[in-house]
Amino acid sequence: MRYRLLELLVCPRCRKPFALEAFEYSKDTRGEEEVEQGLLNSPCGAWFPIVDGVPVILPNALNIYSQFAERFRDRLPAWQFSAEEIAQFERDKKKTQESFGFEWTIYSAVHEERDRGYALEGGLTPEFFRGKLVLDAGCGYGRHSRVVQEFGAEVVGLDLSVAVRNARRLTRDNPKIHIVQGDLFAPPFVHQTFDLVYSWGVLHHTPDPRRAFEGLVDFVREGGDISVKIYRKRPAPAALVESLIRKVTLRLPLRTLYRLAYLAVPVNWFYWKLGRFIPGVRQAILGVVKVDPNWRIAHIDTFDWYHPQYQFHFPMEEVVSWFEEKGLEQIAGEESKGVRGHKAAHRAEQLQVAR
Repeated sequence: MRYRLLELLVCPRCRKPFALEAFEYSKDTRGEEEVEQGLLNSPCGAWFPIVDGVPVILPNALNIYSQFAERFRDRLPAWQFSAEEIAQFERDKKKTQESFGFEWTIYSAVHEERDRGYALEGGLTPEFFRGKLVLDAGCGYGRHSRVVQEFGAEVVGLDLSVAVRNARRLTRDNPKIHIVQGDLFAPPFVHQTFDLVYSWGVLHHTPDPRRAFEGLVDFVREGGDISVKIYRKRPAPAALVESLIRKVTLRLPLRTLYRLAYLAVPVNWFYWKLGRFIPGVRQAILGVVKVDPNWRIAHIDTFDWYHPQYQFHFPMEEVVSWFEEKGLEQIAGEESKGVRGHKAAHRAEQLQVAR
């Protein structure tokens, strides 16, 4: 963890800055010191571990990283979260935590062109990111954090799962990228900090996408922007087929489902060779598997479609209404490619600038 990150973090319980207690250090490629193992101590008595360079700001942090807890047991204070608090958190989020941790640990490929294209959907340009402080809310294994930083931003990636370990591996040589493991419903950051908050393909996998969105708006500074991509509402027949398949897939062990998702590979091959040209067949294929010219992406995207505990779909107009009700301006939406809005400065500040 780089010291710069301390300027941005606060305790999600009391909203006060942390004090750093470092156990072990390393040096980055520029020779600058980073904290590898340690604690973030809050004035309210709560504390959170830094594990392998990543702050883990979650109620079940010691359950996830039991080796850290065992290794440093003589240096750790009493854990401040009750068994009931941990159990409630895990009832709501453990399956999501585990399934995406599995997905983005077993798959962490970088596809330069595809990743850049995805980051620029919805009318964004590389220049839009230049010089901005950006929150990647749901960063997975860090592929989009890396791309956005290449556009000239400083990026903080936040994710619920252990995919953060791959994110750090992918980005650790870049001093402008910081990785945090935490909860989208309790982001451990100073309010009104980021020039841009984006959450692409994430909110629809939370228990309450609208509440998650509304919470993220608090972390956008005045004059900043927020951009989200959420699954669009599907035609009723496709939605019905998906729901029936997911009734089965959600009961399967993750590794079993991962292997079954390879069944999408020959279907994907048929789609590109012939199926996409046959009326009815094309729609049938697109209703049950994800397709891509790269068969590996077709496989992982199909797995990604069927394993999440939560998967919501919304008409774009409804997502736009979320932006409007939060008072955001200059709202721009593009079907299937996201919605972006601007958080205007206070009127008094605007008048001062005008003078």
